[in-house]
Amino acid sequence: MVGIFLAITLSRGGDDAEEASPPPAPVGAEVVADDPAEPGSETPDDEMTGDEPGDEPADEPDGDPAADNTGGDGDGDGGDTPTTTDGGTDAADGDDTDTTTGDTGDTGDSDDTTDSDDRTTAPEAEPAPAGGPDYAPYAADDYGSEACAPEGGVGEPVLNFAGAPMLCIDTTAPHTAVFDTSRGVVRVALDVTNTPGTVNSFVNLARFGYYDDTTIHRSDPSIGILQGGSPHTNSAADPGPGYTLWDEGADFTYRPGQLVMARRGDPNSAGAQYFFTVTADAGLLDGQGTYVVFGEVLEGLDVLIDILASHVADPASRLGGAPDPPVVVNSVTIES
Repeated sequence: MVGIFLAITLSRGGDDAEEASPPPAPVGAEVVADDPAEPGSETPDDEMTGDEPGDEPADEPDGDPAADNTGGDGDGDGGDTPTTTDGGTDAADGDDTDTTTGDTGDTGDSDDTTDSDDRTTAPEAEPAPAGGPDYAPYAADDYGSEACAPEGGVGEPVLNFAGAPMLCIDTTAPHTAVFDTSRGVVRVALDVTNTPGTVNSFVNLARFGYYDDTTIHRSDPSIGILQGGSPHTNSAADPGPGYTLWDEGADFTYRPGQLVMARRGDPNSAGAQYFFTVTADAGLLDGQGTYVVFGEVLEGLDVLIDILASHVADPASRLGGAPDPPVVVNSVTIES
């Protein structure tokens, strides 16, 4: 996907008889929720939008939040992120700042080949607990072939990659992501068991310093989310790391305290953009269930609530707006 992030957008029908023409679709990931007012409507309330893998990043530096996608070689994140539009609200990508079920997330242009051994379909899902997500974790040959970052990190951040990484983590060991932000620390337990491919990519990017000194570029109280993970542009239109990820499941439900991959509306389009679910309004995304939940907040939900409370709407964006003052993610470190 070209831009993430988690672009998660929530599109809602407006009451005005006349509506302004909608803004251009986000370049990156988008996250959106289905319109509760119009069940069955083809236009979700929240949409994540972004360029399709293989598309060149848009010229616009800033776009809707986008989400990252699959383990294939793709340039940029293409996540969905809820977004807000005139007469409606879209959910976000991340990898675009918006969270939507449309185009989302950090997704860059996809290469003609992938690091997932020419895999053409997502892994076969394993039986999920009753009422839970239908997980489809990576198999041994689903990972890429790019080198792993040193466990201790690197001196200078690396933002661009030729493809997805090989298996770099111990999938039998617990991993915790520590987000050091300008508003406080958030600790997240990563779900290595059910989403090993997603966690492997996130951990590797974190160790390469990919998320250092980035911003929480999107906030959207209408769907209760905060989106980040866009080092190139600090927007949903971020091109992403250069590859996308396979969706490791479906039928996810959303509640406060989750770490989720943003992506475009297309399957397998997440890159690097992520979003946090902060309030119960994130449940508006349940009808989509396509944004992969890969972590649970252990500490710092109060920090996220405080950040969301500082939201300032952007009338020109369908992705909601952003915190004010801006929130910087100083670093993401991994404890294992």
